[in-house]
Amino acid sequence: MTNEIVKYENRLNEIPLRKFNPREMDLFFSIASRIRDKGSRKVILSFEQLKELSNYQQHGEQFVQDLNRTYSKLLQLNAIADDGHSIKAFVLFTTYEINRDTKQVTIAVNPDFQGIFNELTTWTRFSLSQFANLRSSYAKTMFRLLKQHRTIGTRYFTIEEFRRLLAVPASYRPTNIDKTVLTPIREELSPVFKGLVVSKKKGGRGNKLMGYKFNWKPEPKNADDFSKGRFWDQQNAINNVLHNANLTDEERTRQINRIKGLPLETAINSNESKTDEALRKQTNQKKMKQTALCDEDKRAILTALKNDQ
Repeated sequence: MTNEIVKYENRLNEIPLRKFNPREMDLFFSIASRIRDKGSRKVILSFEQLKELSNYQQHGEQFVQDLNRTYSKLLQLNAIADDGHSIKAFVLFTTYEINRDTKQVTIAVNPDFQGIFNELTTWTRFSLSQFANLRSSYAKTMFRLLKQHRTIGTRYFTIEEFRRLLAVPASYRPTNIDKTVLTPIREELSPVFKGLVVSKKKGGRGNKLMGYKFNWKPEPKNADDFSKGRFWDQQNAINNVLHNANLTDEERTRQINRIKGLPLETAINSNESKTDEALRKQTNQKKMKQTALCDEDKRAILTALKNDQ
């Protein structure tokens, strides 16, 4: 999966993946990576292929159930084609068969929708590995939306657009969005987008929240999404986090430990050990200063005694 690339027409970004959990998103975009440039022909993928592509960790019947739920949710999407003369609503796949015996999935793209994955003129492109390594569904969606503007380095969303594209519950107030939506986005995408900054635009009566603006260092137009090796990828991600002044120390530490594959408990224990070590150093330095002062006092007393003699 290291150098697997997902590429599709930008229109797909306009379709909110409502109710998709992170695992279902991984399965869908793993399929998307393999149906590109296949027209409406049937594509057969083994269970093992899909598990490897999506970094799937569950076992047994759970995989079949997740595949089935993914398709059920795809059927509920509002896939619409508007050519300026007529509007058509349709399903993304005309064939989607899960075979438990052969352990294969057979997929065929709806001919009316094949332009999303074939003969692309405008597109979104990203690393499937980077996408699958993200944990939050909000981070995964924003990752795709920002990758559409990868070489521009800025993207603004009105609050209405933000809620729609990320399928934010209508009951969420701005404080809920800050904690549940924006926090995982900032934390998880900072290793990927260098210098990522999320700012709020306010205005009107009562200084009302109008939208969110995302800024980051634009990618070169000739940049690819291929891995340059585990060590280089990890160090690059860590450097992006370390040099992002918009993260708190806690967020920075949490992300660095996640990049290194350390569990949260290890990260906490590591931080506590560093704190303890720092306190020990401070105590030792104080003791050394106190000892130095005592020695100086002794020398002063001896000098005074000599002078009296």
